[in-house]
Amino acid sequence: MLKKSLFYLSAIAILSACNNNNQEHASQEQPKDSTQNKIITQPQNELADFKFRTLVINIPSPFEIIAQFAKSGVPFKTGIVNPTENVTKYTTTTKKGINYGIYVVDLVYLSSHEHYSDIKNYFETSVTLAKNLEFYEGYANIVGTRLENNIDKKDTINRIMDQVYTEMDNYLRSNNRLLTATHIVAGSWIESQYITISLLKDETKTAANEALFQKVVEQSFTSKKLVDILKDYEKEKEFKPVIDDIKELDKLYGELHSDKDMTKEILQKIYTKLSNIRSKMVN
Repeated sequence: MLKKSLFYLSAIAILSACNNNNQEHASQEQPKDSTQNKIITQPQNELADFKFRTLVINIPSPFEIIAQFAKSGVPFKTGIVNPTENVTKYTTTTKKGINYGIYVVDLVYLSSHEHYSDIKNYFETSVTLAKNLEFYEGYANIVGTRLENNIDKKDTINRIMDQVYTEMDNYLRSNNRLLTATHIVAGSWIESQYITISLLKDETKTAANEALFQKVVEQSFTSKKLVDILKDYEKEKEFKPVIDDIKELDKLYGELHSDKDMTKEILQKIYTKLSNIRSKMVN
C-alpha cells in the first residue's frame, strides 16, 4: 500500500533534505500569512502530521492514476496541461506550492504518453518552483542530473521517483514544511482529477478503461481525507478559498457510491467544478 502513495511522496519528499536547515530557524520564525512571498514554517503539530501520514499512505496516488491512461486506450489530449509560461504568475508561496504539484502531475502525464519533447520544459519549470520554494538543494541532492539526462526514458524516471520515495520517512518526522507539502498535495490531486475527468467524461466504459472509472469512484474516500487535512489550514488567508472549493467538490464525489453512480451527468458536474477550481489555481 505504501507504493500507492509514490507520487505524493516523490512530489514532497524533496523537502526533507533541507528540513534540518529550516529547523534551526523555526523557533525564531512565527507563522506568516501565506499571501506573502516568504517560505512558511510551522511549529510541530503531531495531529496534522498524523493526518498527513494517513493520507499519503492510504490513497491511490495521481502517479498511479495518470500512468494508467497510456495503457487504457484513452487518447492523449493536447492542451490539457498547465502551460509552463504560467509559472511567472506564481508569486506567493501558496501559488508556487499548488502549481509545483500541478506541474509534476503534468510531467507524469506527458511522460506516460512519451511526449518527450515537452517533458524538458515541465522538468525545468518544476526546478524553478523548487528553487523558489527553497527546497531545490534537497531536490538536487536526490535527483541530481539523472532525471534531466534520462528525460526520454520512462522507466528511468520511475526509478528515480522510487529512490526519492525512500527519503520520505525523514520528512514525515518533522512538519515544519507541512503547509507547503499540503499545498503541493492539493495541487497535484486537483490536477490529476482534472485530467482524469476531462478524459473520461465523454468516454464509454469498456473493459480497457473500466479501472479508470473505478478510480474516480474511489476518490470519494480521498476527497474526504484531503478535506480533513485542509481544515487545519482554514486560517491561511490565501489558501482558504481553495479549501472551500475543495469542500464543495467533496460533496459531488460523495454522490459516488459505486460505478453505477458514474453517469455522464455527475461526471459533467464534477468536471465543471474541477475546471473552476483548477482555473483559479493556475491563473
